[in-house]
Amino acid sequence: TIADLGTRPLRLEDQPVAADEQQAMNAYRSFLATGDQTEARPQAMRRLADINLEAEIEPSATVEQGPVPYPRQVQDSIRLYRQVLESYPDRADNDKVIYQLARAYELGGEPMPALAELSRLVERYPASQYRQEAQFRRGEIQFVRKQYVEAEYAYRAVVDSGEQSPFFEQSLYKLGWCYFKQGRYDESNTTFLALLDRKLAAKAGDSTLLNQLPRAEQERVDDTLRAMSLGFSYEEGAGSVAGLFSQRGARPYEDIVYERLGQLYLDKERYTDAAQTFQAYVDNNPLQQQAPAFQMRVIESYQSGEFPTLVLQGKKDFVQRYNLQSEYWQHHDRNAAAEVLGFLKTTMTDLSRHYHALAQQSKLPADYTEASQWYRSFLGSFADSAEAPGMNFLLAELLYESGNFTAATQEYIHTAYDYGAHEKAAEAGYAAVLSFTRREAGLDGSARATWHRDGIENALRFAASFPQHPQAMAVLAKAGEQLLALHENARAIQVAAQVTDSTTATPDQQRVSWTVQAHAWFDLGDYLQAEQAYQQVSSRTAADSPEKPALIEKLAASIYKQGEAAQALGDPATAVAHFERVRSAAPGASIVATAEYDAAAGLLELQNWQDATVTLRAFRQAFPDDPRQAEVTRRLAAAYLQDDQPLPAAQEFERIGRAAGEPGLRRDALWQSAELYGNAGQPQQAVSVYQFYVTQFPGPAEPAIEARQRIAAHYRADGDWREQERWLHEIISADQQAGATRTDRTRYLAATARLSLADHVHEQYRAVALRLPLNKSLGEKKRLMQETLAQYQQAAAYSVAEVTTAAAFQTAQVYSQLATALLESERPRNLDAEALAEYDVLLEDQAYPFEEQAIALHETNSARLETGLYDAWIGKSLQALATLVPAQYAKQEKGANYVAELH
Repeated sequence: TIADLGTRPLRLEDQPVAADEQQAMNAYRSFLATGDQTEARPQAMRRLADINLEAEIEPSATVEQGPVPYPRQVQDSIRLYRQVLESYPDRADNDKVIYQLARAYELGGEPMPALAELSRLVERYPASQYRQEAQFRRGEIQFVRKQYVEAEYAYRAVVDSGEQSPFFEQSLYKLGWCYFKQGRYDESNTTFLALLDRKLAAKAGDSTLLNQLPRAEQERVDDTLRAMSLGFSYEEGAGSVAGLFSQRGARPYEDIVYERLGQLYLDKERYTDAAQTFQAYVDNNPLQQQAPAFQMRVIESYQSGEFPTLVLQGKKDFVQRYNLQSEYWQHHDRNAAAEVLGFLKTTMTDLSRHYHALAQQSKLPADYTEASQWYRSFLGSFADSAEAPGMNFLLAELLYESGNFTAATQEYIHTAYDYGAHEKAAEAGYAAVLSFTRREAGLDGSARATWHRDGIENALRFAASFPQHPQAMAVLAKAGEQLLALHENARAIQVAAQVTDSTTATPDQQRVSWTVQAHAWFDLGDYLQAEQAYQQVSSRTAADSPEKPALIEKLAASIYKQGEAAQALGDPATAVAHFERVRSAAPGASIVATAEYDAAAGLLELQNWQDATVTLRAFRQAFPDDPRQAEVTRRLAAAYLQDDQPLPAAQEFERIGRAAGEPGLRRDALWQSAELYGNAGQPQQAVSVYQFYVTQFPGPAEPAIEARQRIAAHYRADGDWREQERWLHEIISADQQAGATRTDRTRYLAATARLSLADHVHEQYRAVALRLPLNKSLGEKKRLMQETLAQYQQAAAYSVAEVTTAAAFQTAQVYSQLATALLESERPRNLDAEALAEYDVLLEDQAYPFEEQAIALHETNSARLETGLYDAWIGKSLQALATLVPAQYAKQEKGANYVAELH
């Protein structure tokens, strides 16, 4: 019955109510208003307080009059909870009431009552399900109030209860903070380490996975790491980190701990501490995957702190630890470490360039060596990288700057040709050419010769590989010159032709390469090709260039050589044509004289006398000081002689005779000149030459006397007895002085000269007529007779048959002429016939002995027939005898038979 209800216990279950909280609260209030004192009452009170408190936590419940005031709800809950505890202190589930009461105090902003209630719960109900939460909440309140020791105990109670507690991690976290707040950093970090073990151990140190934690956990871990970092920073920094892991064992997330500490230092601008922290991780974990990144952070820290020396050392340490030959890469895949490799490249590059710049500044060998090592280290690690060619080029530049031209050359070549196409290839190729040249200057002997040839081959390789390089043609031109100098003429031509065929070669390069071809063709004996090349060079060379004269010389020589070749082939006409081209093609060349001289010789060989003489005359005029002028004169003389031009021939021979030179040649030339003048109808020139001959060549005696004789003959023909007489005496005197060189001819000429002198006196003698007074004229006639006889006697004394017979005849004539002159002499005008007859008889008596003497002399002369001698003078003597003694000598046969000498 209904009445029974009051005596029965009412069991209220905490079941969800479908109605809203306000209805429930109203229902509970109605129940409590009944005054019921059963077990249901404290439950109803608690439940009402709970609902009221929940409404406070979520103040969304409303009544018709509007929102329930916030403070009243909390206070109502506190009042109800306290009534339950006070009215029913021994109820078994009061732990829950205390728990809720503590919550209500907290919500009401009264932490100390809340703390007291939580403490009561922990003390009275050690087995309560709310104990761990109560401890946790106690720790939270005490932590907020900075009661870190008390909070430590509370959190420790939760942690010690085991990991199954939902408050374990948060308590562990807050416990660490309690230690931290007390300055107990070792304990703090150990506690935090336990928390990190739960959250990060499975992450294998991958800091990127930290971001994959739920946000709340991520924030807790971040805060934990911050707290640890602060703790480390308050102690020994990185040393404390290392000590922690040394004592507590290694962790896979050590990198995160070190990184957070390092970042803390960076945020505080403690760059050295940051670098040391990152370095500590590397030192303790050199082979860990993250180690290179930490070494990079070391460098970055020093860079941020602007510590260049430390940055430099950090970079060196990084390369030493993580170059591709280091142990690290035996444990890790390069392909999975792009960032590390990139930094390694950058670092090696920085080190190389740093020491390169330092070496350029200091010029110290040690700095050059250091820079070289870094370049080579880069190339050893990244030989196939895109940066390798550029680095190799810089290495070559470094070596060049240090004066190590041999190594520089090798590296330039390697850079240019062993990396395929790249932007530095052509520049390196040209640099190799320059480096070859620099190194060669420091060599000598066979080493230099070998290096020089290698340099030429390298230059040709450069030009072939990089034809578009601005210096390609210049290098080719130079190589051509060098090959020419080595007498590799065929290759020199081939190389030089590449330049002359190019449209990009400069005018000077064209000129140089044409010069190479010209010289090479010349040395190869292809003088036609050489001439054509020299013409090309000439057209490209300024008239006032200092090189022009030598060029003209070579052009002339190439043409001249063609003439020589034709001459050697027995083609004088072609040879002459080439020789004659030399002057017009190469005016001013020293070989022009020789060419024209040889052209004249060729014309002489062709018997083209007229052209030969024209050429020889031109040579004489153009080259008056040429040592071959004497030969030109001789050849002109011969040409004129062959062309039947005696006068110009005579002039040329006279030139020869009057010029200094070999006496015999001069003597012969003068003689021939004089004869040719005579043949040309120029006797005066002939006499002049003979006179010069006599003064220049008084010996040998015979030709000199012969010349005098011809001079005398000329004057005889000219009727100049005075000059003739002088030269006749010259002949006689020269013969007398000839001594051992006297010859039959000289005696003959002297004899005839003496005969001529006698003839002249004889003419004078004969011309004297005997006139009255007879004694006077007869005396003159006798004087001349004696002189004439003496002259003829001297002529006969030479014992020259022809002269002797002439003298004998003329001597007889002298006597005969005197007899005749006496008989024909003028008679005195006063004589009568008888006296005149007597006078005539007397004259005949006077004349008779002379006539007899004449007959005797003619007979003596005629008697020479008996010796086998006969000449005109003997014949004349016979004729005279026929006249003087006709009875005896006017017969067919001659009876006289005797020989007499005139004395």
